[in-house]
Amino acid sequence: MDLPIPPHLRGPQAYTQAEIPPFVQYTSPVPTSTSSIGGPPLPLNLVARICFFITAPGDIARLTRTSRLLYYMCFPQLYQTVSLHSYAEIRYLNGRPEGFGSGSPLMMALNGLVTGTQAAVVQSLRLWGEWQEVGVEDFAKGRVPDNGMMLNILLRACVDKMPKLQHFAWELDCKPLKTLYQGLSMNSTLTKLTIRFPKSRLPRPSVIIPAMPRLNELKVMDIDPLCCPDDISLLLLGSKQLDDLRMHFSPRMRAEAEPTLNFETFWGRCWSAGYVPKLKHLGMQNWYGANNAGWTNLVDMPTLTSGCLLDCFGGATGGSANVYVDDTWKAIPPRKNGHFRTVRINEFSPSLVELVATSSGLENVYIVNTTTFSPVNSPATSTPGTLPTPDLSPSPDALTLSSIGASYISALTQSHGSTLRHILLSDKWPLSSTQLSSLVRLCPDLDQLGFALGFSETTTVRLLIPFLPKLYAMRILDNEQLRRNDANVTDEERKIAMGRDMAEIEMSSLRWIGVGDIVYEAKGMLDDPESPCGMRREIVNVNREKVEGVEIWGLATGDLMAG
Repeated sequence: MDLPIPPHLRGPQAYTQAEIPPFVQYTSPVPTSTSSIGGPPLPLNLVARICFFITAPGDIARLTRTSRLLYYMCFPQLYQTVSLHSYAEIRYLNGRPEGFGSGSPLMMALNGLVTGTQAAVVQSLRLWGEWQEVGVEDFAKGRVPDNGMMLNILLRACVDKMPKLQHFAWELDCKPLKTLYQGLSMNSTLTKLTIRFPKSRLPRPSVIIPAMPRLNELKVMDIDPLCCPDDISLLLLGSKQLDDLRMHFSPRMRAEAEPTLNFETFWGRCWSAGYVPKLKHLGMQNWYGANNAGWTNLVDMPTLTSGCLLDCFGGATGGSANVYVDDTWKAIPPRKNGHFRTVRINEFSPSLVELVATSSGLENVYIVNTTTFSPVNSPATSTPGTLPTPDLSPSPDALTLSSIGASYISALTQSHGSTLRHILLSDKWPLSSTQLSSLVRLCPDLDQLGFALGFSETTTVRLLIPFLPKLYAMRILDNEQLRRNDANVTDEERKIAMGRDMAEIEMSSLRWIGVGDIVYEAKGMLDDPESPCGMRREIVNVNREKVEGVEIWGLATGDLMAG
């Protein structure tokens, strides 16, 4: 008998007797009616509320096996998010292959979604890993291999049975086909789509992805013109509700100085229709192409509030082989009246300083300290049998980067200081005590701050931090100066000193502290007779995972999809 879909966790509201099938009530160990023996029954809305806070899939699975009532109540929560990992090779468990006696775990999971009732409650479906394509030589003959076609047909059947699907992610090393895209376009609840294109250069069919009217978020990864990516131009034109677009390009083009990317490939249909996407967030990584459009033709600037540009325009550290293309981006765009609030970048140049100085209103600035690849100084054009001639021109030294950093910080604090809330600076920009003092004075409303030390007197930090009463998280980035300062300090000594300082200066709002790669959490007060105030904050070590939700840690990664 198929179980009816319950009003799963529509908040902590009560479940009525009519919503629980009789056979569940009769077989459940949880009493559902008052009897003369024992206490009052446990309300079903309280059971639902308890189940709502259980998030680990293993715990939810064990709950569903406890009783029919708990199965009925936790079943939608168990299948709300489905993530399926495909492996190219057979894995063995206790000497036997996974799926012994049937099919692979991936195929059996998809079979369950197609033939069972689980698909009706799925809200997020993700496929990732490696797909073993059999018969790839068929591509060269103009035909899609059968196992790839069957995978897409099976997924289309799954998607058609998911009336609540909101997020679909394809992160396999093969491509989705037209039949799957058509199924996704007809889903009226889909709001988030993630696609990863393959990195191999096998000839594959390139699909024009149809419009998805309710789509809000689109993430496309590993775009390489030589690897037959699908065409997203119609998707950009037809998805009028799209407000978050992130495009990750293969780093190969920039590494090989191959400017094959062109904005017209992606925005051409929008330009022909006179439509400019009204995005709130635009993210790009590894873009390598000439500026033949300008930002005003890519996105409606008054609606754009957030941007992330990683390894896109070279900056002061770009390779000499890329300078001809990167120079087309040096022109400062005309100032527009907008509401731009958040920026995340990992490249900086004098033109960026000028842009920051002539704008206002930034609230969050995150400088990422990682890059996708090392700059290339000469393209790979050497003939076979000969060694490439190295480019011995000096790269920008620390003084150049420090000079740009000083100008950037000055422009940032003077033009945006009154609105800034989060600042994560580069570890290549060590701040002097004067610079830190100026930053604290001009940015009084900061609640997250990350910077690198450029001085040895750590008492300066202790004296200045109290002038940031809203500070919630502080991160001192790892650099040579920090290592010298902490050379003779143990972790326990540092925690005691920080706890005493925080109690003495009454920094009750500060909770998360980072020193290099170490993360601390400040908790409640402890008695400490040796402290000047007789108390100190309890400081404990925590794992990095615990602060992934704090932006100066979570957005410090080179992952475009973070945040």
